[in-house]
Amino acid sequence: MLHVAVAGASGRMGRAFMEFLEESEKVTALPIAAHPVADESFARLDSAVASGNLDVVVDFSSPEATMKLAGWAAENRKPMVIGTTGFTADQLDELADILNPVAALLSPNMSTMMNLAWRMMSNAAKVLPHDTIDIEIVEKHHRKKRNAPSSTALIMAQIVAEKRGWSLADSLRHNSRWGLLGERPQKEIAISSIRGGSLNSEHTIIFAGSGESLEVTHSSQTLEPFAKGALRASRWIVRQPPGVYDLLDMVGLPDVLF
Repeated sequence: MLHVAVAGASGRMGRAFMEFLEESEKVTALPIAAHPVADESFARLDSAVASGNLDVVVDFSSPEATMKLAGWAAENRKPMVIGTTGFTADQLDELADILNPVAALLSPNMSTMMNLAWRMMSNAAKVLPHDTIDIEIVEKHHRKKRNAPSSTALIMAQIVAEKRGWSLADSLRHNSRWGLLGERPQKEIAISSIRGGSLNSEHTIIFAGSGESLEVTHSSQTLEPFAKGALRASRWIVRQPPGVYDLLDMVGLPDVLF
């Protein structure tokens, strides 16, 4: 039996994960409010630890709440799976320091297919000529999505920058084209964010050359793939030594591709 505490259980992804766990075998779920994390939430976590009914904390809350939960997890030596988005670079660095005593898996996108898409675009960014292939990223989300660009799109841009040896800060553009801008710069990674209605989550990276183009697209019709990925990550992380991991570590891709 796997005992899971779900932080941010009242949010969109948290609710979907709780519903998925209810249909899963050999799993118990403890919902934890995390907007913000209150003393009552920590009391529930402490009680679950005391009774031996907590194996892993799965977090779909907010960056601020995650930092507090990470401190609790490190102190109590409980692994974490973190699907929260919207962290700053400084927060991620601090989070890695806090989680040093435990095993933690961080991924702003819990879909296995999306993580495969990251690896595919990583290969393309490395292999395709850097001076003649332009790269554009387009992401779509429902109207309630709070951050733009999405954390997933930013990881896509970061992958490209790393493979091309570019500075992400210097090359990144977001919804910035308007008027007579002149020819597109060579070292540019552009992200376009679309928000509206109940649009499905969709991310596309376009490698545009002369006379041909290549597109890698991931589209999710429901939240089930993310819930499945989070549960798979939960079962995996409880068996790992202390360290910070991602979904690519879980599926073993760093060992077989670029």
